[in-house]
Amino acid sequence: GGGGGRSNGVISYQQVPFRNPAPAFSRNLIISRAVGLVPISTEPHIAVDPTDPEHLVVGVIDYNTAGLATYTSFDGGETWNGPNQVRYFREDFGAAGDPVVAFDRDGTVYLASISVGFEEFRIGSIVSFAEVSSMAVAKSYDGGLTWSDAVSAARSTIKTVSNVDLSGRERGTVTLQFLDKPWISVGPSPTDPEKDVIYLSYTEFSTTYSLIYADELPFLTSPVTETTIRVVRSEDGGLTWSAPVAA
Repeated sequence: GGGGGRSNGVISYQQVPFRNPAPAFSRNLIISRAVGLVPISTEPHIAVDPTDPEHLVVGVIDYNTAGLATYTSFDGGETWNGPNQVRYFREDFGAAGDPVVAFDRDGTVYLASISVGFEEFRIGSIVSFAEVSSMAVAKSYDGGLTWSDAVSAARSTIKTVSNVDLSGRERGTVTLQFLDKPWISVGPSPTDPEKDVIYLSYTEFSTTYSLIYADELPFLTSPVTETTIRVVRSEDGGLTWSAPVAA
């Protein structure tokens, strides 16, 4: 791109000359591979192994797969292995992205992402369903080449409150949550510096609808949404997670 000009009704654009990267940087390398009909990878995140600075792992949303893919380099980014697929939960229907990669002190790799499913809910005579999401954490012991089945660090809920008025009509509320934008980090335990703790933060969106009636037909009102940043932690390598706390 560049500056544009107009002469005799013709628009012309001056091209910006290609510039070589500064000496501190190499040429750009294409990491992700188009293995299907949708050559789109987005929201990349990269992490460096603290035990080996030549070992890099990148996580991306890969629209050629059911969700996420990772790529691993063991030579400082010169060559890459992948795509290596990371599963979302078997009971869900897909992954919603936001991959974040982190290493612990031993070189184990963790990948946080969003797994999305549906749950049915009922309030009064209304029966419907809504999206629910989990903060999914998978781990790799071989540097990001293969991944374990993910564990749910936190999962959204659907809450209903039933209030019946004097005429017998339901006047309750339904609150739908969606957990979004995970971020993961690993650091020494404050009580035992020889061990690592995994921390995961996310945004909790809680949207509440009230049940009203128009004549004999029930409707849900316009929603009210609240957002809260929450944090969970794991002290056993991501196998179990604490209850979420508001940040």
